[in-house]
Amino acid sequence: MEILVDAVPLTGLQTGIGRYVRNLYRALEQSPELSARCRIHYFDGRVLRRHPPAAANPARWTALTDALWKLPDPAVVTLRAMHWLNYERRLRRVCRSGRYDIYHETSFFPAAQTTVPTVFNIFDFSLERYAHTHPRERVWFHRLFFRRRLAYADHILTLSRFVLEEVRSRLALTEDQVSAVPLAPDPVFRPVPPQEVDRVRRRFGLDGPYLLFVGSLEPRKNLRGVLKAWRRMERPTALVLTGWQAWGDKKWLQAPENGSQGSADRNHPHPVLTGYVDDATLAALYTGATALVYPSLYEGFGLPIVEAMACGCPVVCSRTSSMPEVAGDAALLVDPRNADELAAALDRVVGDEAVRRELVQRGLERACHFTWKKTAQATLHVFRRTAERGPCRLLSSRIS
Repeated sequence: MEILVDAVPLTGLQTGIGRYVRNLYRALEQSPELSARCRIHYFDGRVLRRHPPAAANPARWTALTDALWKLPDPAVVTLRAMHWLNYERRLRRVCRSGRYDIYHETSFFPAAQTTVPTVFNIFDFSLERYAHTHPRERVWFHRLFFRRRLAYADHILTLSRFVLEEVRSRLALTEDQVSAVPLAPDPVFRPVPPQEVDRVRRRFGLDGPYLLFVGSLEPRKNLRGVLKAWRRMERPTALVLTGWQAWGDKKWLQAPENGSQGSADRNHPHPVLTGYVDDATLAALYTGATALVYPSLYEGFGLPIVEAMACGCPVVCSRTSSMPEVAGDAALLVDPRNADELAAALDRVVGDEAVRRELVQRGLERACHFTWKKTAQATLHVFRRTAERGPCRLLSSRIS
């Protein structure tokens, strides 16, 4: 099977979609059993590659993104639209060669091409359900193209049963038009030796227990709720926020709410912001943390949950959207909008060693259920089944 993949997400910061694409295709290529059944071609919008493109330099990528966001929203949407239409034009030229069996669209919506059957990832519906938590220009861009381009998809691929059911409900699709294939932790995420953990602790000035948040520092991740709960904790514990600064104001980093200063706030008035870190550093942060705190408002999967579990880090996360499906019985589940409940869960995991030990053991067992080889096998099955049908555009009759 000849697979053509949209490799543009691989050229950015390695979070979210980029991490998914890189790990999926690495697993396909590194498994002798799977690689014998397919050949992968990476299209970065300009050239075809036989190997995945390199990830962006984090500092340069962040500076470019920040500069782009300083432009007026209409200008950014116009630039995005022009870039996407150019991508589609170049892709159609590539697809006309007739050599590909499947096209895997990993961006925000399918490309307008009708030559090769398309499998399209819908990661979540946050741009519709939580539009207010995204940059306005991104929401406009989504509204401009999403529904118009859905008719070019032959099959929808999601990351969880939760999103699968959302897809079926919102787009009125049948069971055989949508598949759910879960993610897995990158192999780099495993318990790290104490000396490596100590080195990272020294780097960030962490001389005691700490709670860890991992993810882009954006509104949907509920950082305001994290800070509010942390400041209400009875047990003083440092808080480390790791990830790209992303979008949205950072007023939640300012002074705590009046009348709710708990002991954690008095001892640790400010969280530690590490910025974006490499995977080895992140694995050490997971390993050394007392717990991962991940009360996101909405996730299509929630990869930090299984990454933390794979490193032996206890997890406290939301009981909403896909997160209970991912965490199973291996995490403390909370209402992300209830700061008191979150604070109580954090106090419990910080103060009770037996609870931490149980969460670590359950988490390590839970993480073993998710592997990239399983993900690659299931995804290849979806590709093969879709390719056998041909470019019949199953969605076109159902998208209004």
